[in-house]
Amino acid sequence: MDLSTKTNQEINRIIWNKSKLSDDDVKYINALPYSYEFYMSGRLVRLFHAHPGKIDKFIGNIDRIENLYELFLPSDKTNSQLKADIAIYGHIHTQYMQKIYNRVILNTGSVGNPIDVFRNDEKDGNVKNTTLANYLIISGNLNSMNYNDSISYEFVNIPYNLENELKNNTDNIEFDSYKEEILNGKYRDMQKIYKSFDARGIDKDKI
Repeated sequence: MDLSTKTNQEINRIIWNKSKLSDDDVKYINALPYSYEFYMSGRLVRLFHAHPGKIDKFIGNIDRIENLYELFLPSDKTNSQLKADIAIYGHIHTQYMQKIYNRVILNTGSVGNPIDVFRNDEKDGNVKNTTLANYLIISGNLNSMNYNDSISYEFVNIPYNLENELKNNTDNIEFDSYKEEILNGKYRDMQKIYKSFDARGIDKDKI
């Protein structure tokens, strides 16, 4: 990861998170593949953290079509040089599904810190729709090359003990803002998100 592109806040966040890992944890993480892919019901499924070629590139659930399309493309880090039929990623902590160009984008959300960056006090629903642990189940015929086999996607959201999570994170260097995320599902650095909105032609004042 290129720290020269990060703010001091982001660098401190990375250093703190790394301090929570043992040497064995770091070795395990470093040994993980950049991406993983397989065929299911005839579709090439590719999984990665944020982007096929960049570990921390932000592709939002509402984004320019050309940015979303990048999620299907191979890179020098992917297992194959084929375009994926189904791209599954995380990074943005927002669970969603999108279909473009006869292909499917799936985001798993976050196992314990989901957020929604599209917020408005007058329009917001119950925050408990967001502050849940998320995961995704994809079901089909593994290793099948037959497009006629069925395939399905299930988004799962589970309540968990938010207060207990905070109680066990009192040494967090951003505790107050982390608490805001955990309890209210609102990202701690919205100014960064607003810059991303500007780049994508999204008017934050009309959200």
